[in-house]
Amino acid sequence: MQVELEMRAAGASWRWTPAVRAVLNGGWTGRDMAAVRAHVEEMRALGVPAPTEVPIVFPVARAMLTQGDRVEIYSPQSSGEVEYVLVATRERVAVTVGSDHTDREVEAASIELSKRICPNVMARGGWDYAEVRDHTDDLVLRSWVREQGAWHLYQEAPVGALLPPDYWLGRLRGRLPPSGAVVLFSGTIPTCGGALRYGDGFRVGLEDPRLGRSIVHEYDVAVVDNPLA
Repeated sequence: MQVELEMRAAGASWRWTPAVRAVLNGGWTGRDMAAVRAHVEEMRALGVPAPTEVPIVFPVARAMLTQGDRVEIYSPQSSGEVEYVLVATRERVAVTVGSDHTDREVEAASIELSKRICPNVMARGGWDYAEVRDHTDDLVLRSWVREQGAWHLYQEAPVGALLPPDYWLGRLRGRLPPSGAVVLFSGTIPTCGGALRYGDGFRVGLEDPRLGRSIVHEYDVAVVDNPLA
């Protein structure tokens, strides 16, 4: 499969359509690893499965990657998670924004399965990573959830709250395929107020305050229809 990115860098724009060879999801990727480990123990005490190591990364089927504006889910108890997304080849790295949509009912049994059964949504715009590398920590991630027609801010934090892109690119060094791209979702930031919210739409954004630009993508969320139910 291919992804299509409308790239912008140094005042120029062009379309980039790399073939996708692998999709990876990062998790438990907060920059403050002591706080991450403490949260793992809190979840374990509540009976929620937690990883034995942090951060974690696991592969997702390429068919679950979409740049569309509508996703189907199995349970209304699902929600998006804003993440920065790296599209990495041996020749170029782009950064964009996406949502690792997650089934919260399944998450109580398996974090990995809860993510693998929901689409990974990626925006259509992208920036040349070389152009933002020196101020990546200042980029701002945001998400909004739509409930009864109204949008509500759901997540907001700088990319500096997460492990940086160079961490993941370092792990990928020497492992990128000869052709095509690895698409990596970074892991997410906390919700505003610490509570999960569900809705019928989700919007994600990545802002670059230094260069005065943003990438935004939104999508509708619908439960899979069963005409025989």
